[in-house]
Amino acid sequence: MANCKSCGAEIEWVEGERTGKPMPLDVGAKPDGNLVVVNGKARAFTAEDGKLHRERRTSHFATCPDAKEWRGGGRS
Repeated sequence: MANCKSCGAEIEWVEGERTGKPMPLDVGAKPDGNLVVVNGKARAFTAEDGKLHRERRTSHFATCPDAKEWRGGGRS
């Protein structure tokens, strides 16, 4: 686990399945999350994931109050 450099929230870095790049996820399940981690990689949550009761996750970019400062690869 790590902490967000901006807001201090606990985050987990997980490789994106599509991009192969690390992405910050909020720690823990979120009932309205739109991501799932399967085999150590994050991807979009699907109906099949729901049937399998996979834990829904949320990108920290969706919840961090300072996310706009980090878009595009770093602080501006």
